[in-house]
Amino acid sequence: MKGVLFDFNGTLIDDTKKHEDAWQTFITNVTGNPISQSDFAKYFHGKNAQHTLEYVFKRPLTFQEVADYAEKKEALYRNLCLADPNYALLKGVPEFLTLLQEKEIPFTIATASGKTNLDFYFETLNLKRWFTMEKVVYDDGNMISKPDPDPYLKGAQRLNLPATECVVFEDAPAGLLSAYHATAAKIVAVATSEKIETLTKFPGVTLAIKDFTDPALTNLINQFT
Repeated sequence: MKGVLFDFNGTLIDDTKKHEDAWQTFITNVTGNPISQSDFAKYFHGKNAQHTLEYVFKRPLTFQEVADYAEKKEALYRNLCLADPNYALLKGVPEFLTLLQEKEIPFTIATASGKTNLDFYFETLNLKRWFTMEKVVYDDGNMISKPDPDPYLKGAQRLNLPATECVVFEDAPAGLLSAYHATAAKIVAVATSEKIETLTKFPGVTLAIKDFTDPALTNLINQFT
C-alpha cells in the first residue's frame, strides 16, 4: 500500500445530520414532502447533486438547474456548520493527517461535495495544512456519482498511483461500494452515521472505526511501503 484516499463528509467530518437537516428544509420548501430516513440512505448519502436532485424533482435537470438548486441547499448547510460551536474535523483526524505527512504517505480527498463547499472547508477547517486543491476530486458538475468507482479511480490518479495501492476511508454505503468497485487495497469504514456491525458487512471492508483515534490505525500505517 502506498497512498490514502479519503471521502470527506461523514468521514473526515461528522456532518451527516447537518446535510440531512439542510435537505429536509430545502425539499420541504420546494415540494412540501419530507424525506424518509431510508430515502436519505438510498438517494442522498454519498451521492452527487445531480443524482439527488433528479430524484427529488423526478425529472432530468439542466446543468444550471442542478447548480442553482444545489447552492440553495448548500447555503443552508453551511449556515448550520457556522452556527455549531463544535464544527470541526472528526476526532483524531488532524493528528492522523499530520502523521501521514511525516511518513511521506501521499493522500487526497474524493468527495461528492461541490467546489463552493470545498472552498468553505479549506477556509473554515484550514485544510491547506494537509491538502492541495489541485489534487482533490470533487463534484464539478460532471462527476459520476458513487457507487461508481470513478471518484476513487480519479483520486488514485491524482496521487499517480493505481487504486489497488490505495487505502480508502469512507462512511457511506454508496462510497464503500465505490471503493470496492475501484479495487482499493483496503477499505476502512468510518462509523459516524452507520453502526460498525452494518459497515463491516460491505464487501472489501477490512476495518471499521468510530474516529481516527482508533489504535488499529497504527497497525494500518505500519503496512505502508
